[in-house]
Amino acid sequence: MRFCPTISSAVPGRYRILSLFLLVCIKEIFERGRAYKFPRPEHCLKEGCGSIRVWGHGYVGVWFYGYESPVYLKRYRCADCCCVYTIRPADCWPRHRTPIMIIMKRISHRLREGVWDRSKGLTRQAQGGWLRALKKNIKVYLGMDFTGGLMEGFHELISSGRIPVQRTG
Repeated sequence: MRFCPTISSAVPGRYRILSLFLLVCIKEIFERGRAYKFPRPEHCLKEGCGSIRVWGHGYVGVWFYGYESPVYLKRYRCADCCCVYTIRPADCWPRHRTPIMIIMKRISHRLREGVWDRSKGLTRQAQGGWLRALKKNIKVYLGMDFTGGLMEGFHELISSGRIPVQRTG
């Protein structure tokens, strides 16, 4: 099993929290709960560590779009460097609880129709936050002279390895 590590947040000091993204089905994890067989990293993926002492560190409940209760995701901890890993589904960006395709469809709907799609529980405030972040990221990373549309900018940001709707401080 190959993991693709992404730093989702860093805690000052010697502890780091990493998310490991896997192609897993959220529905299957939700249905099986803690009985779902999450793969364990063979060694610590933190740069400079590489320890094989990676142990289970419990579960964390995450509220994903479309579920009325939390989905429990497995966590692991390196005994040597104290790095904590959370196994997350690959179809959601770090710090987002809504799948990438739904975010893209909602922004696209707004740009086409001029109104937010409120058919399935996402607030207009959340969707508006994505659109504002997209506009800001296009200006910051693609430049003020970017001539493409917002959806073109969305795809361009993805192809450059950026999260188009990531809010920055």
